[in-house]
Amino acid sequence: MGPITYRRSAADVRAWPADPDARQALQEYLDELEQDPDGEAEGMDGFGLDFTGADLSGLDLGEAVLIEARLNGVRLAGADLDRAQLISADLRNADLTGCHLHKAVGRACDARNAVFARANLDRAEFERADLRAADLSGAVFGRAFLRGTDLRGANLAGCEFGGNPGPAFLGQARIAGVTVTGAAGRVTGPADISDDDTPRLIGGDELRDWFASRGAQVEVSA
Repeated sequence: MGPITYRRSAADVRAWPADPDARQALQEYLDELEQDPDGEAEGMDGFGLDFTGADLSGLDLGEAVLIEARLNGVRLAGADLDRAQLISADLRNADLTGCHLHKAVGRACDARNAVFARANLDRAEFERADLRAADLSGAVFGRAFLRGTDLRGANLAGCEFGGNPGPAFLGQARIAGVTVTGAAGRVTGPADISDDDTPRLIGGDELRDWFASRGAQVEVSA
């Protein structure tokens, strides 16, 4: 399979955001991309903007600044968000199916019920993010950093943890009620398996056995 070609023009936008400031930021960014065939344009500046109603599927949004942006329900399926800044963004119910999120930073974002199925999250940082009930089935976590991430009730079936040379980091991530059937790879704990406000941290062989009892083959590094 050859390299993925992401869309880079205004004509490729399937649905524009309703907010005029967000639309203008997107238009200006895509105009710059069209004039920059060598791909040296800076990422879109969407800091704090409201992209509600947009369908940005398949777009080249690498290095986009979407800190505190409202992306609730926005479609980003198959988009390139390599190194994007999603800190404290509202991603509830967003569709990021197959999205490229390598080295993206989603620290403290709200992504409840979002879809990340088959997304590439290698080396992404989602520390203290809220991913409750998110669909992460088939996602490639690689060496993702998930310290304190709330994954309760999320679907991680068939996902892949860890990569050369290291594991995914789950330190204090909340994993009660997570579906991990068919998941594989390597993680570092400890993880919190409590479903209430009293943490229950497990690591090492105990965390490995927790995964195994739920149909996953996940090794746990010290």
